[in-house]
Amino acid sequence: MIFYITKPNSRRKPIMKYLITLTLLVSQLMAFSLFDNSKEINKQNLTLVHDIKNIIITTQKTRGLTNSYMNGNVVAQLLVYNQREEMTKNIKAIGDDLSKIDNSKKFSKEADAIIKSVKKLNKRAFRMPSGEVFATYTHYIEQWMALNSKIIDAQFKDAKTHSALVLLNGTVLPLTENIGKMRGMGSGIVARGTCKDIETPKMQAFASEIVRYKEDMMGYLKKHTYAALTKSDLRTINKNIVDYTKLTTSKVIGQEKIDLDANNFFDQGTGCIKDVLKVYKVVADTLD
Repeated sequence: MIFYITKPNSRRKPIMKYLITLTLLVSQLMAFSLFDNSKEINKQNLTLVHDIKNIIITTQKTRGLTNSYMNGNVVAQLLVYNQREEMTKNIKAIGDDLSKIDNSKKFSKEADAIIKSVKKLNKRAFRMPSGEVFATYTHYIEQWMALNSKIIDAQFKDAKTHSALVLLNGTVLPLTENIGKMRGMGSGIVARGTCKDIETPKMQAFASEIVRYKEDMMGYLKKHTYAALTKSDLRTINKNIVDYTKLTTSKVIGQEKIDLDANNFFDQGTGCIKDVLKVYKVVADTLD
């Protein structure tokens, strides 16, 4: 009997190579898909954080203009209504953002509560004491910042992104807030023409917080450089804030007779806030 030794089926090798190649391609496609999905989720979360920033800035301006109007600056009334309309747009944007992100239910409940309260305050503000209105708007701004902090901690796991967002929400926005408080309360004082005793320590506290947050922001920017923020830019931003704080401490705080224009004082503060928001934008743009 003769035995024949047969070779393995040579057609199996190409088939195996094909299957391996196909498996690798599918794996790569799945990886790309997951990456794109993760990138989109990150973008949606960033949009929400930035839109909450927008309503914080709008509320700061609404608070300041309301206080200025209620202390005698009648020109500010129309501007208050303009800011309320802007706030309505901010609220819609936040609602749209929350409808697109995961884990939004816990954030939506808190956001809805703040929005409901702010709307109620907007309707009643002119019938309330100016000091109470100022304090209540401030409270809601603090609530927005606290909500943003929760979103940042829950939704951003990348250390670099998280660190940058903590700077923006925990240093840059508090700097705009204290400039905003000094601008808002200060413009009311200027419109009235005299600083009340109860306002002096509050204004001094705002000035101190401005110095603290400004130094924290500048310290961060010395360690983390951005091509869109030159040393000249930072010197200008620093000078504008220092000049505004010096003007306030020397010409407004504790003064019995003030000879300044309320609108100009308000606008100078707004200019400082715009300067700080340039820093916000430059840092935020690196996260997209």
